[in-house]
Amino acid sequence: MIITFIIYLEAVFIIGIGAERFITKSEEGFYLGDRNFGTWVTAISAGATDSSGWVFIGAAGAAYVAGASTMWMLPGFIVGYFLNWFVFAPKLYDFGVKHNVLSLADYFEKRYNDKSHLLKVIASVIIVIFFVSYMASQLTAAGKALDVILNLDFNTGLILCATFVLGYSIFGGYRSVMMTDFIQGLLMASVLIVFPVYAIFFELGGWTSFWQQALAIDPILGTSTGGVVASAAIGLVLGSILFGLGVPGQPHISQRFLTAKDPKILRNGSVIAMALVIIMMTSSNLLGIIGRIYYPNLTDPEYVFPMLTMDETSPIIAGIIIVGIFAAIQSTFSSQLMVATQSIASDLLKVFSKKTYTDKQLVVISRWTMIILGIVSTGIALLNLEAVFQLVLYAWAGLAASFGPLLFLSLYTNVVTKLGAAAGMVTGTLITIIWKSTPFSAYIYELVPAAGLATLVILLVSRVTKEQKTELEPPDSKSNYNF
Repeated sequence: MIITFIIYLEAVFIIGIGAERFITKSEEGFYLGDRNFGTWVTAISAGATDSSGWVFIGAAGAAYVAGASTMWMLPGFIVGYFLNWFVFAPKLYDFGVKHNVLSLADYFEKRYNDKSHLLKVIASVIIVIFFVSYMASQLTAAGKALDVILNLDFNTGLILCATFVLGYSIFGGYRSVMMTDFIQGLLMASVLIVFPVYAIFFELGGWTSFWQQALAIDPILGTSTGGVVASAAIGLVLGSILFGLGVPGQPHISQRFLTAKDPKILRNGSVIAMALVIIMMTSSNLLGIIGRIYYPNLTDPEYVFPMLTMDETSPIIAGIIIVGIFAAIQSTFSSQLMVATQSIASDLLKVFSKKTYTDKQLVVISRWTMIILGIVSTGIALLNLEAVFQLVLYAWAGLAASFGPLLFLSLYTNVVTKLGAAAGMVTGTLITIIWKSTPFSAYIYELVPAAGLATLVILLVSRVTKEQKTELEPPDSKSNYNF
């Protein structure tokens, strides 16, 4: 098992380091991989960075407790992926190519011709705020997985994960992230397909027997609302669905649409991405219910899949599975680390520094920024303040509410002003943070009020400041992204 894991680490590290040979020594090369990625790499890496450690650790843990009700996430993710790939991606790609957009923050600035850099600053700060929490959740997931499977101390495990990802990301930049995400995404999909099928049909006696055993332990596992009723049930269903609808506006996913080689890549990749999310969401929820049958009384439900791996598989298979779990964690952590680094070392640096930097200097600054962000997120993860799933839900809501409504309105309308865009992003962030700290968050997912109010504020402020005309038009309705 350990040998399999070590071989995997070595292979991924070599791929990550080797990626540096295939990029230009420029800022665009470091942050966008020279916009030269094909269909499978774009689609699989997007799915891998979205379906992170929370799939194996967080979602499986949630399903362990609530059973089939967690499957409400699936229709939300299907719709969210459809919107992201068929509605957001084509126009964002077109605008990005035309105006040399390097990031989501850069897109907002160029879309509204913001000479004051207000939008870039706000967007970059929001990304850093929520990405630090998001990255901490991935390291927490790594600590829990390695603790059970390799009997490695929780703190040691998450530090190992952070150090490893920093190692290859620092050298290979965005291309190393994309290539390692591609390999790791294939591993994740393989584990998520094979393990539930094997457990249900070869260990638990088939589909009918599987559900009979689960319901005998707790009938709630088979209900559509996890045992909650009335307003709490509505909140649970709505929150689960809207969790998936938060896909558009996630910077680490949107970045893939800016780095594709051509429009056909996005068109073909959309099918692969949709299939991948269905596999991942369905399988991760089944994992939790399978684990409930084997371990009815776990103190921490998020340990369920690592324990299944350790107790129910051979050492070689266990090694492959831990590789899949670690791959899920690393793919998201590395992507978010890259985008957060770009927000600070590129976007914010250019706004506040009067000095002109060479490409070489920018890459060096980026690498040091990456190290600092890695240390900060590791420090937060070591506190082990909250469950992986809760950290992901919080960060996901903040990013989706802050960027999703604005991204849609900016791509498809010309009614938003610069101040309206700024007010909307700030509102999405503040409402997410405030709502999370209230008792209402137990009934209504913070994404719901945050996104709704952000949309309202964008439209109201834009109406009041409508004399400020947008100087750049949204992408042409006749996109190159044709079906």
